[in-house]
Amino acid sequence: MHDISLYGHLTIDTLLTEGEKEKKTLGSMANVWKALIELDCSLNIGLSPIHIGQALIYIDKAAGTRVSKPSLNLRHCFSPKVLPSRIHHLIYLNEMTKTSFIPTLDGIVTADVCPGKSLNKELLEHIDYLFISDEDCDDFSELVEATKGWVILHSATGSVCSNGDDEFFWKLHEDDMLKNVNVLGAGDIFASCCLYKLLGGNTDIRTWIEFAHRTTTDILRNYST
Repeated sequence: MHDISLYGHLTIDTLLTEGEKEKKTLGSMANVWKALIELDCSLNIGLSPIHIGQALIYIDKAAGTRVSKPSLNLRHCFSPKVLPSRIHHLIYLNEMTKTSFIPTLDGIVTADVCPGKSLNKELLEHIDYLFISDEDCDDFSELVEATKGWVILHSATGSVCSNGDDEFFWKLHEDDMLKNVNVLGAGDIFASCCLYKLLGGNTDIRTWIEFAHRTTTDILRNYST
């Protein structure tokens, strides 16, 4: 039994940062895996990549922003391998071309999205926790209505979370906001922090949203030192 299994996109990222040499690294699924391992190296993580893609990414450290041009579905050579797991996390649900396996997943099912295709909202009836950034969200209330559990709309300054019956806001203190930092992978790290707290049996979503924001900030600052 795995603790967490990851399904979806694995990318080869080309990073362009002013004043630095071009770098290549693995992204998407690799970002989530890396953050989880850094949180707890004893975690048993299952990997089931479905798509292999590439992304060209420009990082503006001074502004704390990044701009990317991805091509996520260059290779569709993998069939989803369903792994026994306590948590199943779907990476870039809106860009996944193979989704018939999702209703068969047991345990807790989480997902995130990325810029690109519109999300098939029928899939959200199987999702316990949906992570989406403010720049990728068109209609928060519509997502909440379609999702089985919680929708977590996150940004650099905080989150708004709702399951249709309960809703709350959490705001990051201005002193804790990121400045002069490489924010690449921030959304993947944030989701990883939430999965980590969820795996530990913490049912108070308010406390693990705070943990996710503060820990994401700490991790990104460490990456930049």
